[in-house]
Amino acid sequence: MLVIGSTGFIGSHSAEFLTDAGFSVTGTSTTGERADLACDITDQESVDRAISRISPDAILITAGQASVALAWDDPAATFATNISGPFHVLDAVRRLRPSAHVTFASSAGVYGPPPSADAMPFTEQDPMNPESPYGASKAAAEMLCRQFVRQSGLQIAITRIFNQIGPGQPDAQAPAEFSREIAKAERRGERILELPVGNRLIRRDFTDVRDTARAWAQLIERRVTGTFNVCTGVETSLEGIIEGLAELSEITIEIDEANGPRRPGDILSVYGSHERLTAATGWRPQITLESSLADLLADMRRRV
Repeated sequence: MLVIGSTGFIGSHSAEFLTDAGFSVTGTSTTGERADLACDITDQESVDRAISRISPDAILITAGQASVALAWDDPAATFATNISGPFHVLDAVRRLRPSAHVTFASSAGVYGPPPSADAMPFTEQDPMNPESPYGASKAAAEMLCRQFVRQSGLQIAITRIFNQIGPGQPDAQAPAEFSREIAKAERRGERILELPVGNRLIRRDFTDVRDTARAWAQLIERRVTGTFNVCTGVETSLEGIIEGLAELSEITIEIDEANGPRRPGDILSVYGSHERLTAATGWRPQITLESSLADLLADMRRRV
């Protein structure tokens, strides 16, 4: 079992979960630091070496440029990484290990804005209509996956993961950013904290990263192919996330929308249906949002 990108937020949880589930896991990072093996997905020779060395029966691709904000700042680099990377992996599998099962971490960002409020939840039958460079890069990578399935017969599961949450989440993502500011305010001994939020009413489908890792393990174990949403089917506003964190702290939190960050292409509401994944594997989300927030804040307190 090869986890490409095992040192990132999602990759590290996945490598740990798969190991605990009994898989023999080899993890990679671009340089090999904090991983078992070096694998630079933008370099075909590096990818070839990793797959030749391990000869895996299953491969999980989590490596890539995962920041929506960074994709807006540098779309060219995002496309270069998120399209060439999966291509190099899939082409190496085609040539070197065609019997391997591949799981690709795509994103709900491929859906873009819902055509209407009653069009939710997103299902896998909905068209791809990405609004951001990040979503567009993932949509293009999905098309690559389908091309390799049609032309080379590769066994690929495409997973559209919705917003992730849990311990170890990068600071740039909203729940972790809120948690960091709360932990810093607690450390300073403050009683009131103003949090700048672009739009408190933005609602997302937050899935605990450990539930996502479990979904991947079930797809890999059963060698399931196709396209699947990985989500809870429940939307939660940024205000709801802040309220949940506030319940875990003695600090009074006030939301400052006037000075909050805003991005082009922000969509008010996004949530999905996991019915197809449940039908294929029996997977359902198990970790509550309250538990995710508690674990995230506890982890952030340690990091701060």
